[in-house]
Amino acid sequence: MNKHLESGLGRTGELRILHEVTAALRQSTGIKAGVRRDGTVEVSLGRRTYRFRASVKTADRFAIPALIKAESEKRGERTLLAASFVTREVAERCRRLRVPFLDTAGNAYLEGPGLLVYVVGQPRPAGPDARDYRALKPAGLRIVFALLCRPALVEATYREIAATAGVALGTVGPVMKDLEARGYLRFRKGAGGRLLEPARLVEEWVTHYPAALRPKLNPRRFRGDGERLAKMDLAGLKACWGGEPAAAKLTGYLKPAEFTIYAREPVAKLVAAARMRADGAGNVEVLDRFWNFEGDEEVPDAVPPLLAYADLLATHEGRDVEAARMIYEQRIAPGFREAD
Repeated sequence: MNKHLESGLGRTGELRILHEVTAALRQSTGIKAGVRRDGTVEVSLGRRTYRFRASVKTADRFAIPALIKAESEKRGERTLLAASFVTREVAERCRRLRVPFLDTAGNAYLEGPGLLVYVVGQPRPAGPDARDYRALKPAGLRIVFALLCRPALVEATYREIAATAGVALGTVGPVMKDLEARGYLRFRKGAGGRLLEPARLVEEWVTHYPAALRPKLNPRRFRGDGERLAKMDLAGLKACWGGEPAAAKLTGYLKPAEFTIYAREPVAKLVAAARMRADGAGNVEVLDRFWNFEGDEEVPDAVPPLLAYADLLATHEGRDVEAARMIYEQRIAPGFREAD
């Protein structure tokens, strides 16, 4: 795939979005814009031409602008976010971070020498409401998580999928049909199923996990000694590290300031071993573990890399976003290539 196009939609799907956002820009502002063969967006204003490296992504959460900002700084070039729709909240986030964007509704933020465009409030284009997708409901997100972490599950029985994802058997069929209808899953006659466009599915899952599933995991806050926590081995306590501690173990990149733990109930033994006390503003968050399979074999006391990635992006902190990028590149993206 061309290096300028990275969302996982595939070149055809990404180019379609790019052509739609440039057409919408012209309609909402009168500014001419087009898409070059390499996927670069070219904006013309008077005698000047501005070129932007484009990244096609879903932009329903703060995490995406922050991630694009980190990628831009690493590469030393500004990246333009192209999305189906950018909410007013995310648009303002982009403007503060100086991340240019265009969407198919005509909302836009572009900045450069002699160029300043900021359009917000254009209504979302008509189309299916994401809230209607079964895969984006809490049980659906559990199933998708299991499929992304264990791709071979697509060839398993619905009963096996339900057991692995920790959901009721009756929820599996509708979710699989949703994934198939939206181009994420293909069933081959006599050969089981196959996940399609896993990078795009990861992006969708990470976008919706913080709002749709995470609050259902009985989050509780405690306060504990950071040094003591950092030395704990959670495997024997039926728990595992998420967020910053998981990133530290998976990448060795950062020293945790906040501690996220996913644990089985009851957690009294965990709380006692860590010598923690309940504190609504504490440095430790404990959530219910929602999956029934092991994580990274090399780091058994850390959550699966996909969950660590989602936790980090949800904080909106620069160092966490950089650690998330490392986890994606080192632990998640290689699995896509192996599956091709």
